[in-house]
Amino acid sequence: MNTRRFPTVWDAIRRPPARAMICRLRRIHHEPDSRRSPLLLLHGFPDSEHMYDDYVTPKERRQDWLRGRSIYAIALPNRRTNPNWPSLSDLWQRRLEREVAALIDIVIAASPTGNVVIIAHDWGATFVWARVRQRPDLPIERMVALSVGSSFRYDFGEHGIGALGWLYGMLFGLPYYLPPARFFVAAMLMLSGYRAPDAHNAAYDSFHYWDWPLTLLRLPLRLAGYCQQPPFTDIRFPVLFIRCPLDRIATTARFEQTLRQRADCIVHMTANPHWFPEQRSAEVLEFVRSFLAG
Repeated sequence: MNTRRFPTVWDAIRRPPARAMICRLRRIHHEPDSRRSPLLLLHGFPDSEHMYDDYVTPKERRQDWLRGRSIYAIALPNRRTNPNWPSLSDLWQRRLEREVAALIDIVIAASPTGNVVIIAHDWGATFVWARVRQRPDLPIERMVALSVGSSFRYDFGEHGIGALGWLYGMLFGLPYYLPPARFFVAAMLMLSGYRAPDAHNAAYDSFHYWDWPLTLLRLPLRLAGYCQQPPFTDIRFPVLFIRCPLDRIATTARFEQTLRQRADCIVHMTANPHWFPEQRSAEVLEFVRSFLAG
């Protein structure tokens, strides 16, 4: 990564739309004679696909849940493995969301069962749920959704005073418009529990929150309950949902209630920070091994 050039919205305005894929599909492990659905991993902000390194070690691949599966990961643009920053045109047209949908379809097409198993965190989960809402019959065998539920609500009726938590997007996205703010974001992330050797450069990925000025304009109406969509609950596959208390902003009570009422789904609350999938991988793997075994 060229840390001398911090990506900003002003660069994105000048950058032409990408001609090639911005996201990258990485094959982590190939099972040539596999008869099981492949595993697809998706990361979020401010991480890379390496947040799942503990999940795909040779030792872990001998566990029942992972044995015999090919393993793929989608790398969103990120400072570590894919510093392929999108243009403003790409962001405006939701190109990342469309690319993730296309890459999921590629993995499904390569699957010996015609299905896929997905583990997704944060923005990665957001993009998967967006695809599921578009196509509820997407052939997902099972999904482990980390931190993010199937749809969002922004209003006081859903979240109470916690609805103001949506302002976090403005804080995380501020460096994209005002680069010196990246030092504030790094400090805020570390205070909230984020741990990484390059945490001081986490704001390089703040493009994810590029639209915070628009969100700020819409937020008063959303807080009052206008333009809200019903929670999405037409989920046709088993789900393991794990979140921390602060992740409540990214889910709905109806979604969690729907999962709790289903015998094939699990909802687990962790006391660890939002970045628990990497920092507390042992806790997550304990549930994953059981949920995805067989």
